[in-house]
Amino acid sequence: MKNKLFIIISLIIAISCITGIVVSASADNIGESGEETTQPQIQRVAVNKEKTYYAYYNSGSQKGAVALCLDNLFTDYGTSEKDIQLCTKNEDGTFTAIHSITKENLTTWFAGKKEYAVSPSDSLSALLGGLGSVGVTVDCEKTNLAFRLISQSIEKGKTYYVYIPEDYYVDAEGTGNLGAYIEIEGTSVSSYTGDLCTDLEAITSGIYDLALFGIESLASIAR
Repeated sequence: MKNKLFIIISLIIAISCITGIVVSASADNIGESGEETTQPQIQRVAVNKEKTYYAYYNSGSQKGAVALCLDNLFTDYGTSEKDIQLCTKNEDGTFTAIHSITKENLTTWFAGKKEYAVSPSDSLSALLGGLGSVGVTVDCEKTNLAFRLISQSIEKGKTYYVYIPEDYYVDAEGTGNLGAYIEIEGTSVSSYTGDLCTDLEAITSGIYDLALFGIESLASIAR
């Protein structure tokens, strides 16, 4: 039920877009007194993805959205001032950032129970009778995040990675996260042209092929 609630809320963001190893670090230094001093170890939480809800881009409206579930219990934003980045992976294993996602285009549903206000786009608001925002109480067992893509295209079937900077999130104990690249599988990435007929044809082509296969199979059995 909680995952369904997140999907419903994140779809509001999506519709708005369419329409309008824990690592520790230490360093040994020599102080002024000549004595060796050791910096305290910093513990951080590894970021793990549970699933990709959706990832798409509409070239007609030049808008899109991505939604993920992290297998983490983050409760708030951390101290990092860096942006989340959308990246591609090179053949040598390195990553190239193609888009930066600012917090104004990011929504995070943190673990635990919190109140959120989701604002629809102007066109969606008009459809909902001028509704300015939707107030919801969300009780998440894990961390969910969704972000908008505005003139930041992604290609259907191509694999992308969401880079979450170190200390971007914190858990209930105030422990920050390790920097991490979260994979968005190519099978989860869709793209649309903005032309309804073309997009419907692309969406339903698999269904049509499956139905055609079924008809042909039944015909062969009847012979």
